[in-house]
Amino acid sequence: MSQRIVIIAGVPGAGKSSVLREAHERRLELFKIVSFGSEMLKLCLEQGLVENRDQMRSLTYPVQKNLQIETAKLISSMEGNILLDTHCTIKTPAGYISGLTDEMLEILKPVAFILVDAHEVEIRGRRKSDETRPERTIEAFADIREHQVINRAFATSFTQKCESLLKIVQNNTGEFELTVEEILQTLDYVTM
Repeated sequence: MSQRIVIIAGVPGAGKSSVLREAHERRLELFKIVSFGSEMLKLCLEQGLVENRDQMRSLTYPVQKNLQIETAKLISSMEGNILLDTHCTIKTPAGYISGLTDEMLEILKPVAFILVDAHEVEIRGRRKSDETRPERTIEAFADIREHQVINRAFATSFTQKCESLLKIVQNNTGEFELTVEEILQTLDYVTM
């Protein structure tokens, strides 16, 4: 079986990392988790561009784009199937940047995109209760909703370009187990 990359994305606070970890626990033999942001941060630190993850948002667009491509190449060279934890879009002070460019999609060749979503009230509550989250992520409901809508549009575009599967799952309170099961069904489908 050749390498398969499944991209899992969602706005901060949607619970993507939690459901991703649980799905991974249940399918350890099929996929390993790779964080796009962590791999990109390693490159930034090696090149002396930033001192921490949050500073990556302030890098110029051309620098970010180049780092994204370098990171995509690094990930595509990894062995085995990958659950790629990333973002469809990155909200910067200047506006939204695509988390995945056409060139990155060509390099990664994802077989599926799973977009983890939740109600904006839930997302804001999770962000407020997470002491490790920067204050800037405590946004108004309308801002969270805008980011969700933009993510859906970008995810749709990505899957059309890659001719891959798109699955949107809701991770609201009380739905964690159902959300994980839906992700597992998608993972099983793309590994058949």
